[in-house]
Amino acid sequence: MATVLQTPTVELDWYQQVQLRERNDFAYCSTVDYKELPQPAEHVAHQALPDRVLVAATDMTVLAAWLFVMGGSVSTVDLPHGQTVWTLRTQTWTDSPRFPVVPVFVSVTQATGADVMHEIRAAVAA
Repeated sequence: MATVLQTPTVELDWYQQVQLRERNDFAYCSTVDYKELPQPAEHVAHQALPDRVLVAATDMTVLAAWLFVMGGSVSTVDLPHGQTVWTLRTQTWTDSPRFPVVPVFVSVTQATGADVMHEIRAAVAA
């Protein structure tokens, strides 16, 4: 007889989720300001979640800026109708143990086969 061990998931209450989202939003905004990354007015939208920050951009230079400044790896997903989503997995910057590093996912949708900088293609995880 086989048994399956499962790690119990901890359910966060509403207030804990709000606190984590606010902390992650602060970490993202601080990183953008300190590292001089593209601001929301520059074709960028972000959403802080309790465990990560999602960034949607309309210009590949936003993904490139994050890659050059913060590093990370890139993945691609082909969508129907000739679109490809390029996503950089990176993280926020911190110099304080009070503010932990937060995963950041920067995504840009482009036409499949569109030109992309060599450095971004080279960062695609194998």
